[in-house]
Amino acid sequence: MQSDNIKQTNNQEEVDLIRLFNYFKSGIKSFFRGIGRIIESFIYFIILIKTYWILVVSLILLGGIYGFYVNFNQVKPKNYQMIVKADPNSNLELYAFSSEINSGNTGVASQSKKLAGELGLVGMKVEPIEKTESVIDNYFETIEATSLRGDQTDTLYFKAFEINDHKKKMEKFDYSLQKLTFYINSDISPDSFQSKFLDYLNNLPNLKREQANKLAILKNYEYELKRNISNIDSLLASKAIANKQSNSTTSEQVLVNTASRGNVEADLLRYSEVYIRKLYGTQKMINNYQNSFNVISDARIVNETSIWDNNIVKYSIFGFLAGCIVVLLIRFNKYLGEFEKKKAI
Repeated sequence: MQSDNIKQTNNQEEVDLIRLFNYFKSGIKSFFRGIGRIIESFIYFIILIKTYWILVVSLILLGGIYGFYVNFNQVKPKNYQMIVKADPNSNLELYAFSSEINSGNTGVASQSKKLAGELGLVGMKVEPIEKTESVIDNYFETIEATSLRGDQTDTLYFKAFEINDHKKKMEKFDYSLQKLTFYINSDISPDSFQSKFLDYLNNLPNLKREQANKLAILKNYEYELKRNISNIDSLLASKAIANKQSNSTTSEQVLVNTASRGNVEADLLRYSEVYIRKLYGTQKMINNYQNSFNVISDARIVNETSIWDNNIVKYSIFGFLAGCIVVLLIRFNKYLGEFEKKKAI
């Protein structure tokens, strides 16, 4: 009895395996059958094009002739490219300007639209340059700016504020370096275009106000750092003079490299070094904020063209597509005629 059950179980497993193989076999056959139908339909379409090749070729030639006419009567657009460096708020204004230019909205004649019309600017593209240096700069500028506001009260926050996590939270406008591509349909030179474009952006009222506020804060901080450095130098000089004038052999001396010895002079030197580093960082920030946008690479002509930018090729393709549509409509009309005859019978 037990052997019969075992045989029945084995037979059932064999049947299941056969069904599984048949399932895979049917699936593979269906897959190749589908590919065969696609190839057959494509060949049938080619035969249709061949049947009406005079019509298709005529429309392609017509499209090419029209593309040649457009090329002959249209000013060929030029592409200018430049790289600028700015803070996130200025970059937000840049992206807003780009969005307005690319929108094609002709309802309101804004200052951006007026400038675009004057420059012959028909479109632009803004792309962040995601350098590791930009991520690090943005990371430390966030901490330095918080420190300047007096909000750095809990250092645990900044210890947990890792650079990799910071990069994940950065938006495209947070990167200081931005690559700008302009599409121009006028004869304006790159130098003239760059001058007028930057003059407009750097003199926007909201950016000028923010720039003035930042510079005022940074220059005040710069003054305090310079005064602290000067006071430390005066203290060290006074101490050195006093020690020189003293005849006592037990008097303290100014020691420059005294990491292992605790005295006032060593502490003052360490503080002086800290202030000098902060002064360098502050002066660097002041230099960056002198203009809302600083040019890293001047505007120059670039060949950012594709095959689609060739009007002859583009309109020839349109002619071919139009020919295909006409052929399909002719075939569909014949099918309707045949269907009508069948129904009439």
